[in-house]
Amino acid sequence: MRTQLPRGPRGLLRRAIAAALLAGVLTSGTAVAARFPNLYEATVTPDPAASDPQASAEALALGRVLVRVTGNRQAALDPQLQALVSNPQIVNSRAVLQQGQRRIGFSPRAVDDALTALKWPVWGAERPLTLLWVAVDDGLGGRALLSENDFPSEAGPAMTEQLRAIRAELGTAADERGLPIALPLLDAEDLAAVTFSDVMGGFDDRVAEASTRYRADAILIGKIRPDVTGTEVQWLLVRGGERRPLEGIGVRDGLDAVADLYAADLSVVGGTATTLISVLDVSSAADYGRVMSYLESLSVLQSVDVDSLDRGVLSLRINARGGAQVLERVLALGGVLSPATSGAAQSSPAAQSGPALAFKINRGAAR
Repeated sequence: MRTQLPRGPRGLLRRAIAAALLAGVLTSGTAVAARFPNLYEATVTPDPAASDPQASAEALALGRVLVRVTGNRQAALDPQLQALVSNPQIVNSRAVLQQGQRRIGFSPRAVDDALTALKWPVWGAERPLTLLWVAVDDGLGGRALLSENDFPSEAGPAMTEQLRAIRAELGTAADERGLPIALPLLDAEDLAAVTFSDVMGGFDDRVAEASTRYRADAILIGKIRPDVTGTEVQWLLVRGGERRPLEGIGVRDGLDAVADLYAADLSVVGGTATTLISVLDVSSAADYGRVMSYLESLSVLQSVDVDSLDRGVLSLRINARGGAQVLERVLALGGVLSPATSGAAQSSPAAQSGPALAFKINRGAAR
């Protein structure tokens, strides 16, 4: 990505920005959007009956990566995409692990370029962080919330085993779909704010309020309990003030539905386009550095050109994959920027030059 500074001094702030850039102090401590680690890498177990275990591993791993990067659950079954494994430039790392497993890494550029050429969507590494609150009732008197930490000491062996299995299934689903997820700590602060009954009883406002400390982009609330047919699972997504019940009857169905929604919002088809961006209230060199460092961390952006910085409004030309609508959603991740009000957006310089977006800096602590 290239970053171009405006030409010609325009006041003390511009010179302060240039001096800060030369001093190298603007990139430290800048928050970034949640990124799924090793998005283009997968660990698989080759088919034991395969005549070529390495080729089997590469085909399986490519299928996993394609599901993550396209956001499409069926991508691994598409013959056109599976044929990409024959591209000699697509695999860039191979490792043999214990118990017959193999870790295969793929070239992000080769995968993205191939998907773009075939008009498949590409979903970048920056993804919403989803916080899971899951209430589990085993029907035998055991009740617990799923935690990032150890299981409750009062949980019996059966409940502990059930919680362990649920956490493992959710972890597998998140890995397969490329979802950054978090579970609550259930420390004293959490337990003072949310109870099992709050989650199971649908007191979503209490859950949402207790979740602010985690600075997640969305909250996924799950209820798992027995019914006459076996186990009943219900999922509710709380995102941007919207509450959306999700379809599905299994433990992993909630994460699959969330991944489908995110991919529809954030994946892009086709090449790059230029969008004009205005960032309001840029009042210091630190503000400028925070914005530019954040933008340069995003994989969807190809270049950021600075047009001007005038009266606290930073005007940028951003070249990125996808259109302005997807770009707006990606830029809002991470807690650094949020869309400006319609009035402020219309009065920004970029808005006077054609299709544009306007943002404001979030002054609170970013993730």
